Amino acid sequence: MKIAFSTTACPTWTLEEAANKAAEFGYLGVELRSFYDQSVDIASEPFGMEPSAIETIFADAGVKPISFATSIKFDKMINPPVVGRIFQNEEAGVGDTKAYVDLADRTGIQFVRVFGNNLPAAEPKTWSMRRVTERLKLAAQTARNTDVCVLIENAGSFASSNALLELITAVDSTWLGASFNTLASLQSGECPLDGIKLLGEHVKVIKVCDIDNDGNPTKLGEGVLPLENFIGALSKMNYTGWIVYEYPKLWETTGDGLDANEILKRAADTLYSWMNAAPACGCSC
Repeated sequence: MKIAFSTTACPTWTLEEAANKAAEFGYLGVELRSFYDQSVDIASEPFGMEPSAIETIFADAGVKPISFATSIKFDKMINPPVVGRIFQNEEAGVGDTKAYVDLADRTGIQFVRVFGNNLPAAEPKTWSMRRVTERLKLAAQTARNTDVCVLIENAGSFASSNALLELITAVDSTWLGASFNTLASLQSGECPLDGIKLLGEHVKVIKVCDIDNDGNPTKLGEGVLPLENFIGALSKMNYTGWIVYEYPKLWETTGDGLDANEILKRAADTLYSWMNAAPACGCSC
């Protein structure tokens, strides 16, 4: 397993700071949270930077930028359903995905993360599934002739592994994989380890975080989620992909949250200790 962190944990750090801190704390990679319209202020925003600059920053630090984590979704409704197609973009999200795939390809970044996301109750599921599937298929095709893979993350109507697998199977694309969020999986009512097994080789990245009894984010290992057993079970399965630690400091509305240095150093130390412990038990979801 290879560990990385998401820059959601350090929104005031520049790209250089994120890369250097990753190396200092023992991470092998960084997931770059990015906003195409720059509607959210994050100091490490990579979109619009020269690909060579991004590549140099991480090469100098000896750390790999593994993915662009975007907010792109493919669920936007077309209203009215028939006439609306004349005036609205039927391929919502596809152009934005292509922009990120192009940047990732020129930067040597392997993944672009996107969402499904919510199938509205106001229309038949077959309609909304077809819309999301068609758009996601076009989005994945923008990665052809590159080494980039588009990753769909379990969230919204696709939070469970069964729902995500249904979408991935419908798209049926070589250029589409899965980013598996353990918290979203747990909140959907399933055991994340069962979800990982169901999705199989589609899983390229696994996201981990921790929460307290009230659902608030906390330091890794201090919360209530069964993550130590989960990481141990992944070790026994010989999982060799990326584990990305997330802490939502980007979304904090006050400055009272945990320090990014403390959060990320502890997470790295904790993940390595869990990976090396090789517990005999499996994941107790």
